[in-house]
Amino acid sequence: LNPVISETARDYHYIAGAVLILALALRLYLLFFGRGSDLLADCETDRHRLTQAGEMLRFYLSLGRTPLPRWYAHNPLWGPIYLLLFLFLLLQALSGVLLLQGIGLFAGLSLYGLHQLVSTIILGFTLLHLAAVFSHDAKGSGADNSAMISGYRIFLIEDRKPEFGAPQVVPLEQLRRQLSD
Repeated sequence: LNPVISETARDYHYIAGAVLILALALRLYLLFFGRGSDLLADCETDRHRLTQAGEMLRFYLSLGRTPLPRWYAHNPLWGPIYLLLFLFLLLQALSGVLLLQGIGLFAGLSLYGLHQLVSTIILGFTLLHLAAVFSHDAKGSGADNSAMISGYRIFLIEDRKPEFGAPQVVPLEQLRRQLSD
């Protein structure tokens, strides 16, 4: 390889690593000290979320042939997966910092090999995540993912017919009840 290209790629790699560490530090801070769905409690599972997570898993494994389950706010399957992703991102950041310090082995483990393996896992997660995003927008009716770009989210209300010309107001609790049915 051309040494100039190699040095430039290394510099970009270090910059990307620094950005990753800062973003991860912010996200971990929010995981413990944020509000609402930022918190660790939103990633924890209970009986209801496990049921919903099973339905989501069936949707993914059927490649979208089963109905897309409904949920409020966050996909119940991704909470535990996000925690696993945070672990991999921490491993990536720590192995990168140790490699930068010239430490190649830790407890008999090659940090270079670990760094490469974890980067492959993160890439795989990213590709699966993108596939899931497009799948949800294609199969879903609430425009959950498109709302991140447009700012408009669609809430479907079944069995209600608004009066002509009158605005329809739906309490948030009613939406939550309808999604948990």
